[in-house]
Amino acid sequence: MKKACLLMCMAIAMCLTACKEEKNKEASVISNTAPEITADVKADQEEAPKEMEKFELTDKGKAFLAQMCRELKDFDSQTTKDAAFWQDFLFNSYTGVSPEGAETEQVYREDLGFEETIVKISRQEAEDHAKLVFGTELPDIKPSFDDMEDGQTSCYYQDGYYYIGVSDFPDYQYTFADYEEADGDITVKYNIDFEGESNVGTVSFTIVPEDNENGFVIRSKTSEFSVF
Repeated sequence: MKKACLLMCMAIAMCLTACKEEKNKEASVISNTAPEITADVKADQEEAPKEMEKFELTDKGKAFLAQMCRELKDFDSQTTKDAAFWQDFLFNSYTGVSPEGAETEQVYREDLGFEETIVKISRQEAEDHAKLVFGTELPDIKPSFDDMEDGQTSCYYQDGYYYIGVSDFPDYQYTFADYEEADGDITVKYNIDFEGESNVGTVSFTIVPEDNENGFVIRSKTSEFSVF
């Protein structure tokens, strides 16, 4: 009887020893792997946030805005972009285009009594230009030839093309002055010269960064004159 009890005690002791060894192995595995996992998590937590790229107004962007000084009417977030706004935008964007750099045609105007030189602009080109300037789609603006007033420089749509009469802008010169960033907006200023007079006014643009060929779109334009 004593022998049987002794054997049972030895068996129990061996089981307890085996369980203890198994737990020690598991603890060892956890101990060896935990630092690696913790290190990875800590590295992720301590990784410094990526800095936002600083906006840079390129020479191409400056030249584009100088062009917009001449072609784009003043506007801001309160301006109603109605049919008249977009028609003015289309006309001003292309009326001063050099005939050598665009497709042109001669259209006889009975009200004028002579053939008018007009620039032929595809709807797609006009859409791309509007997107580049404003970052928005060009609405379905299609003025007709018959709706034009007598003596008006041509601005009408026909068969997928806009026809814009060639005309000249006043002889203003626009020179880049500076730009500054504040609260996500960038303000760009140009000085205006006219007929030998320097700094007769300024043009200010508010632009915001955009993923396009200029790197920005225009949110507002304001012209101020100090002489006239």
